[in-house]
Amino acid sequence: MRFFEVSDSITKFGVASVTIVNIFFIFLTVFHVKRIVGTYKKMVLIFASMGIVFSSWEIIARPFVHNYDKGFIFFSLNTWLGASQKFLLVAISIYASFYLLIVSLLAVQFLFRYATLVKPKYARKFSGNGIFIWLSYSFTCGLIYGSLLYFFGLPDDYSDEYMKFIKEEILQNYGLAVKELPRIVMIPYVSFLFLPEVHSLFFQSADGSIRWRNILFLVVGGVDMILQYIIIVYCGIRMHLVMRKEFSKSSIPNKKLQKQFFKALIVQIVVPTFLFVFPAAFVLLSPLFNIKMSLQTGWIYTALSLYPPIDTIAFMLLVSEYRKVTKGTVIQVCNKTDYFRSIFRAHKTDFSKETTTWKI
Repeated sequence: MRFFEVSDSITKFGVASVTIVNIFFIFLTVFHVKRIVGTYKKMVLIFASMGIVFSSWEIIARPFVHNYDKGFIFFSLNTWLGASQKFLLVAISIYASFYLLIVSLLAVQFLFRYATLVKPKYARKFSGNGIFIWLSYSFTCGLIYGSLLYFFGLPDDYSDEYMKFIKEEILQNYGLAVKELPRIVMIPYVSFLFLPEVHSLFFQSADGSIRWRNILFLVVGGVDMILQYIIIVYCGIRMHLVMRKEFSKSSIPNKKLQKQFFKALIVQIVVPTFLFVFPAAFVLLSPLFNIKMSLQTGWIYTALSLYPPIDTIAFMLLVSEYRKVTKGTVIQVCNKTDYFRSIFRAHKTDFSKETTTWKI
């Protein structure tokens, strides 16, 4: 079995897992959890909902990456939908947007928790009309990344000529013809080995060495991602310092709960960073640094499909109220199961007695 076929099974498992886990999480948050209220409650509900949408969209987009020589091809392996290349190109761009959207939502949560601890007056600005502001910020970050990927990564004459050199590799690894692939190709530097006659200034510098569209995506997209991490790291460090200083004085109410929220946020950002960001940084930056390779790097999207359920489970384990409510819900379900089982047994016994009487 080829690796991308295995990745398809893992992706489907991820979608099923996040659907079950996040729906259960949303149910608990809406109907049972009492200490998560107001704006933060809306944030965690939106985040959980986006996790379901993100994983579900992966089934449609089926993104995969293959690094070759000094570039990489980002393409869709969706063959079951029968959709056009243009639709699937948009689909993988939207998928990329979703990841930036999720990271920026985490950045907003860090900013809100920091404001709650240090400047409660500013924390109130996240509620009411402020909800639309931080939601717009997150969606804009995602939109910028996805749009840059789509418009600056569309195939052109040079990339199509470049792809001819790896068509056998694509056919061998994925059983697909390059021309049939909905694809985005990133080749920051022109190699005269492939196409010395292409001299469009829109794609290259005057000396024919740099493809500016691809460079712009890698740089601006990288800045978009780095901005979120600057917010996360700054707020994270500040929250840690405040909690270490102020909690010793017992001057902040609900300090145990605040610590749990902080730990949950740390896990929420650490998991995708190691699952996706670090590996993806290597994939994205290797062409920028002129690193040659031939490697199936689509496994990073397979790993990312497991992030939403892991994130939700970690949150429920770290916040004690979710542990208590989950335990109570499970016990309640078990009790009801035992009750219905006893009723069924009683009816079965009565039916057996009636049958015996009838025979006599």
